[in-house]
Amino acid sequence: MQLAKELYQLQELELDLESHLMQASKLQAILQDDSALRQAENNLVEAASHLKEQQASLRELESQSADLDAKINEIKKSLYSGRINNPKELSNLSKEQEILEAKRTQIDDQALAGMDRLEELQTNCNQVMEGLETARSEWQQDQTQNTQSLNLIHLEIEKLKNERHEFMSRFEQPDLVLFQTLRKSKGKAV
Repeated sequence: MQLAKELYQLQELELDLESHLMQASKLQAILQDDSALRQAENNLVEAASHLKEQQASLRELESQSADLDAKINEIKKSLYSGRINNPKELSNLSKEQEILEAKRTQIDDQALAGMDRLEELQTNCNQVMEGLETARSEWQQDQTQNTQSLNLIHLEIEKLKNERHEFMSRFEQPDLVLFQTLRKSKGKAV
């Protein structure tokens, strides 16, 4: 009867050890998982990319507007310089000026809308950056806590292994072989 009781205690000790090993394995996996942090970094890269695209688009619109301004100014110089006397040519230049001014107005309107969009993207980029900083901070805190927990579990595992080793030294070899065989086949020996 004493043998059965001691084998049961050994079994409980091994089950406890297995449980701690599983906890350690899970914590190790959690410590290696930085997917939330990588996702936050990817979000920032994406937000920054949209911001740069909008900035480039806005610069292009500003360049187009400046080019149109230069063309309009050239036409105005031609119209008011007195060099052109032909009414038909003056009329054509005047119409071209109107067309270019309408196009410049359209581009300026697009640029204003682009500035609004740029402001939205900048705000979004700032929010995503704050989210990344929060994610980094939380990840670091989790890493610290999980590392401490893992260290405690490793200490407990070492303690349980030592206890198991001491406990197993009490049994004769045939009893241990039977015990291990039953544990492997049925999960529990006693």
